[in-house]
Amino acid sequence: MEFTLPVFPEQDCFVPRMDLRRYVREVVHLRIILADTGGLANGQVIDLTTRGCGLRFIMPLACGQCLTLKLYPADGTAAVICDLVQVQWVKEGRAGLVFLSMSLENELRLHRLCDEYLLSKVED
Repeated sequence: MEFTLPVFPEQDCFVPRMDLRRYVREVVHLRIILADTGGLANGQVIDLTTRGCGLRFIMPLACGQCLTLKLYPADGTAAVICDLVQVQWVKEGRAGLVFLSMSLENELRLHRLCDEYLLSKVED
């Protein structure tokens, strides 16, 4: 006995893409300074978690590149310094970074900053 499987058009096979991020990213607009062996550059953080961020930048970045990042909260509180960040992806003037190393004091500042953005969303 022979049987054949039905053939469906490609459009019927659409499977929605899941977001595999582990942490909810908060939309932000924060000024940053990036530093590497080539010098300093300005940028803007566009989304943020306690583990990484997305940014817009001018300086050319490459996947795997390691940098130092200084993040300036809009409310004038102390800057968050990330001693070591790594570029995870780059696309059209945007990049995703993962935070690899920072002092405990800066980690606490970062957590407070993320909590403030989360609370401001709840209050709206």
